Amino acid sequence: MSPAVLYRNLPGEGLDAFIAEFRRSAARDPFGTVLILPTSRIVREVYRRPAMAEALPVLTESITTLPRFARRVVLDHAGGETLISASDTRLILARLLASGRYPLLAATGAVEELATLFEVFIMRKVDYPAALGDLAGGKTAEIAALFEAYLRFLDDHDLVDESTLIARASDLIAETGGPPAVYVYGLFEPMPLERDLLLALRETAEEFHYSLPSGADPAVFADDGEWLRPGLRIDGGSEHDPRRLSLTALFARHEPLEALGYIYVAERRDRPDEVRAIAQEIRNLLADGVRPDEIAVAFPDFASALPSVEEVFPDFGIPYSAPGGRPLTASPLIRTLLDLVSVPLRGYRRQEIVALATSPYLPDLDGCMLDLISREARIRSGPWDDRLDALRRALDDELAAPDTPEPLRPGLEAKIAAIDAAREIVRELIAEVATLEGRKTLSEHLTAYRSLLERWGAPIMPVEGDPGLLEGEARDREEFWKILTALDRLARLFPDEEIPLAEFSSLLRHLAAGTRVYRRPNLGLVQVVGVREIAHLEIPYLFIGDLVEGVMPRLTTRLPFSTDAETRRLGTRTGEDILREERYQFIAALLSARRRVYLSWPAAEDAAPLVRSVFIDAVLEGFHPEIWGDGEFPDSRLATARRAGATLARGDVPSRVPPGLSARETIRRLNIENYHRYGGYDSPYDGVLEEDPAILAVLSERFGDGVVISPTALETYADCPFRFYMERVLGFEPLPEADPDLTAQERGSLIHRIVYRFYSDWTSEGNPPIDETCYPEALRRILEIASDEVDGFLLDTPAWAAEKEHLLGSPSAGRGLLERFLQHEMEIAASGLLPRAFEVSFGLPGAPGPVEIPIGDGTIRLRGRVDRVDVLPGGRFIITDYKTGSYHPRLSDIAAGKALQLPLYLLAVEKLTGMEGVAGTYYVIRRGEVRNRPVFRAAGLEDCFSGSRRNSLDEVREVVETALSWTERHLAGIRAGRFPPRSDTGSCPGYCGFRTVCRFNPLRLLVAGKEVTPDGAD
Repeated sequence: MSPAVLYRNLPGEGLDAFIAEFRRSAARDPFGTVLILPTSRIVREVYRRPAMAEALPVLTESITTLPRFARRVVLDHAGGETLISASDTRLILARLLASGRYPLLAATGAVEELATLFEVFIMRKVDYPAALGDLAGGKTAEIAALFEAYLRFLDDHDLVDESTLIARASDLIAETGGPPAVYVYGLFEPMPLERDLLLALRETAEEFHYSLPSGADPAVFADDGEWLRPGLRIDGGSEHDPRRLSLTALFARHEPLEALGYIYVAERRDRPDEVRAIAQEIRNLLADGVRPDEIAVAFPDFASALPSVEEVFPDFGIPYSAPGGRPLTASPLIRTLLDLVSVPLRGYRRQEIVALATSPYLPDLDGCMLDLISREARIRSGPWDDRLDALRRALDDELAAPDTPEPLRPGLEAKIAAIDAAREIVRELIAEVATLEGRKTLSEHLTAYRSLLERWGAPIMPVEGDPGLLEGEARDREEFWKILTALDRLARLFPDEEIPLAEFSSLLRHLAAGTRVYRRPNLGLVQVVGVREIAHLEIPYLFIGDLVEGVMPRLTTRLPFSTDAETRRLGTRTGEDILREERYQFIAALLSARRRVYLSWPAAEDAAPLVRSVFIDAVLEGFHPEIWGDGEFPDSRLATARRAGATLARGDVPSRVPPGLSARETIRRLNIENYHRYGGYDSPYDGVLEEDPAILAVLSERFGDGVVISPTALETYADCPFRFYMERVLGFEPLPEADPDLTAQERGSLIHRIVYRFYSDWTSEGNPPIDETCYPEALRRILEIASDEVDGFLLDTPAWAAEKEHLLGSPSAGRGLLERFLQHEMEIAASGLLPRAFEVSFGLPGAPGPVEIPIGDGTIRLRGRVDRVDVLPGGRFIITDYKTGSYHPRLSDIAAGKALQLPLYLLAVEKLTGMEGVAGTYYVIRRGEVRNRPVFRAAGLEDCFSGSRRNSLDEVREVVETALSWTERHLAGIRAGRFPPRSDTGSCPGYCGFRTVCRFNPLRLLVAGKEVTPDGAD
């Protein structure tokens, strides 16, 4: 053993001389010389130096990090031992926790935290649990037992994990000797186990050179290296650059120094604004001739900052490389492969089956058709067959019914065929995925999973597309295959132990979440890195962003599963230790910047104020830094577009427009947003198509004189012309909701069918109006019909059970809705009104033709279905529409042109029967109210409506004429191509399925100071 040489240098200094010494030693003994550096990034930087490449063309492991060196030692000298990864460690811990011997820990599911805790125990040589003394308890005993079981498992299976690797390498070097010449540079306060390895190297090496990061502040640079027992100490570097030496005293009190154009600081509005300011300053440097590879951007929390960088830097046209990894679970391809395993665990839920059927990484299973059919079948989870069969039976019954119109039969047959196809798809898919179910050994789970992927040819990889995306997906797939290989290794350790599918899925997801996919670094571009990666590098221009409290310094001292008192008793890192390391990393980062360093911090995040880092305060107190950046971003294409737009809006010509966008196109886009989408609806961008002759010709043909139209369609146009355009002109239908309970529309249809069937049978048999004598029989019949109808719904939710009880009644719930309906019918019959006709249809398939009604100078042909017609003596009648919701139109809505159904239906029945219509009513049948409410009625009918004079009119014809006038106006709007969004400033109704494609904005009309009429005019 020769004396160790200890060097004290500022971080990053003396590295060239140290490498030169290493090269001379390596020239004498290339296989017996090693250079150990603190980070993989520095290793890459050293290897890429031309002089190093010439000197060591083949020794790819001579320059390494301490963990990689330990791995090489174990691989070279260990016998049958197997190295395992951090992921393997977590899998083993998960299996041990699943044994049932650690109930307190297993309940937490905190494998990651336990792995971290055990790593601390090993690396810091903690005597656990003895070190806790009187603080030890039941939880402590369980942790200690698991820790002992884990170490015993490693020994029993000859495994070495990433922590015990260091200890094993130390033992092997002590037994067999290490490399003759060892050079170690830049390690900051090695942990106890790392010190053991370094001491083992020092004891066996003929030459041992150790360069220690040093500086002017002993509170930060507390490690003096004396634990190495050096024979020679060399101080160097600090006397050559007083400015750099002063940086090492950043956190020691001293008189402020001039930054001399070296340190710049900036506060930005928020994090996105901070990244944009960094991007603009980089563009300024590039414009001044700085090369991209002379610039680096560092963040304390690289993963959180990367999404902003990926969004902003391309906008500024910055060539950058951000090789930091992202979790494998962020890949859509990998999420699909993981979902295959979780689908059975969640009961084959509808949305997950549809997601598999529509995934581009799995075989094409006509997922769009499956989505639509499963929604109509009200499927949320399995069993699928029952609900698909119920939907098919309902359609079969409708197809077989003799009164089903012929025009509807082809559509029913097509839907039945689609249901059959959907059933086969789902059966095949579920049968395939079901092969993964059950308790199996880990090896059997892997075999079943791989077999499924092989049968499906999954994942299906695209052959065309963005090259970067294709390369990334290929890399994701390869990393996933490595995960399966890691599980193969674990399976060999637990060959006979069976686990449920849920545990296999958890292992798979845990491995994927812990696997990071790294991009290939391009060192010729601007480097985006974490702050802790840049110590000891030489970077001409460095940006350090997001310097706020909680991010840097990040002071987390408590160990997992440990109180503050327990952490202190274990003797692990204190708050002072962590603060010292954070200060060192910040100083080392500053020293890596050789010409200029830009520091910045955001003032707020989502309107919540942020506190700048105390490290910024130290810089402001210790130096006189300059301010950098302003509020302008001339190199942002988005900002350029906004400025160009503002200039054009003022009537000026912009000096620049975004690349690929002409001034003419810019003006056109601005006019759309700043002119055509402001104030009243008056342009094609608002659905006003009146200036397109081709469109008007089509509309005139479809909605011209003699058009067949329903009152419902006209009311849709009155409420929202845009919805009419989507439904009635373009023929779009929104996807139905897969609602597990009865929808409002279905509730109304159910009531309609029950009442229709009851009265059709009752009147056809010649029964009298309902009175007290026939009431019991009527109640029996209507409840029997209702029971038959509700049995057609394959629903099993608590809400549906309550719905049925509310409808049919029960001893606990009291009278049902139908019983209350019949009692109200007795009151109506006593007034002289007699129910005469039900579901009176015209212009619909299987019904008489539409009713022709004169409108202005032309005609319309009305189609529809009147729920009910009641008659009075003398050839008069009233029409009634059943309502099961809480809202129904009023007389004022007829006057406003929004409710046309009752007056138009009254006119149609008059033309069909020759009788006189005298009233229109809404029969409310819902919880809390069963009542026939007149919307309009002729005077003198008070007895028919409980003596109320409300909505009594001297002349019912005025209501009809008002409805005809609005019908003419609405048709004129349709024929003129006016289809803007709704015209009032209230919110859109929740039932509208076109909300996601509508540009309606109530504030627009409020700002305009006026309301737009339904036909689009002001």
